[in-house]
Amino acid sequence: MLLVHDDDSIALQVVTQMHLAGYEVDWASSEYEAELSLRYRCHDIVLLAFGESGVDAFELLRRYRRLGGNAAVVALIPRGLLASPMVVLDGGADDYLITPFDLEDLRSRVRVLMRRPHRVQGPVVLGNLTVNQLDDLVLLDDLPVTLRPSEYRLLTALVNEPMRVFSRSELALHLFGRTRAASGSAVDVVVHGLRRKLGPEKIVTIRGVGYRMRQTA
Repeated sequence: MLLVHDDDSIALQVVTQMHLAGYEVDWASSEYEAELSLRYRCHDIVLLAFGESGVDAFELLRRYRRLGGNAAVVALIPRGLLASPMVVLDGGADDYLITPFDLEDLRSRVRVLMRRPHRVQGPVVLGNLTVNQLDDLVLLDDLPVTLRPSEYRLLTALVNEPMRVFSRSELALHLFGRTRAASGSAVDVVVHGLRRKLGPEKIVTIRGVGYRMRQTA
């Protein structure tokens, strides 16, 4: 994994704990070092600290995703920095932690993210639906479809593994970075919005389990 953090004392704690948990960790203490490390795309997880003086984390994350970087990104956000941490998920992060955080909580988030599939490079085509995650572009019958950030996150989770049935809790992780009270009903609302824009037949309800994409010949 790659840790991007310019506070030596915090970074050393994280690096030490992740090493003890069995992970190989590279540490970038400046935006320049982070850019060099991300360029080679050799990491499975990126721990990206926001609000640090030496790193424009928002711009770094945007460039990384725009250039096709597909590692899972955990945003480390100081309490009170943002009105809503959801903006980092909309910006391309996969999860977030509010600092100061418990290192065991960080390890558990990393374990969950390591079980997720990597982002698919290039377009996924399912019948008349195309999802190109390199360009964040969704086409239906070759016409662009405008989705809300939450709708796009849920759709990409489904199309990355079109044969898999996702539980509502799993989809809530993709939407919110964690499960939470009423997350199941929130997932249902997002699915309803996708069906309205893509067609009711695109996403299949598996009663008592969750959702999957409809299989296309």
